[in-house]
Amino acid sequence: MPMHPGVDPATPSAASAAASSTAVSVILVGGGKDQLSEPAAARDLYVSPLFVRRRARAEASGVPWFVISGRWGLLAPGDVLAPYSFSLAEQSVNYQRAWGRFVAEQLCLASPVGRGDIVEISAGGAYAAALTAPIEYLGARVRRATAGTNDAGDEPR
Repeated sequence: MPMHPGVDPATPSAASAAASSTAVSVILVGGGKDQLSEPAAARDLYVSPLFVRRRARAEASGVPWFVISGRWGLLAPGDVLAPYSFSLAEQSVNYQRAWGRFVAEQLCLASPVGRGDIVEISAGGAYAAALTAPIEYLGARVRRATAGTNDAGDEPR
């Protein structure tokens, strides 16, 4: 590691720089099939206990976060939408790949993501599989949410 004059590696600034290299830049939270019966903001439309936990964790992180929908792509938490029934996992591989590229492009417009950024995906396997390569193509790294925040029984929609 190169040394910089006047900077002690043990100083808080050096420690925070090291921590920022592993800090999440943006969080993508998968919606879910359990939804309100009327239009609502994306942050409120999904009502499963898993989504509520994911949302609370994203909000507490202090970093930008978005909801991802197999039907609509990237949603700001305040975007209003009607309930719907659609499963990304039930779509063709070609659809899933195109959806992943589409969401990565939406993410670039909403929150610049590139080299050195970490995008955390807190969603089901189909979502992570579709998003990983397009996000890595942008130069960012992908991190799956920690254990306990993703139950296989609640595949996002």
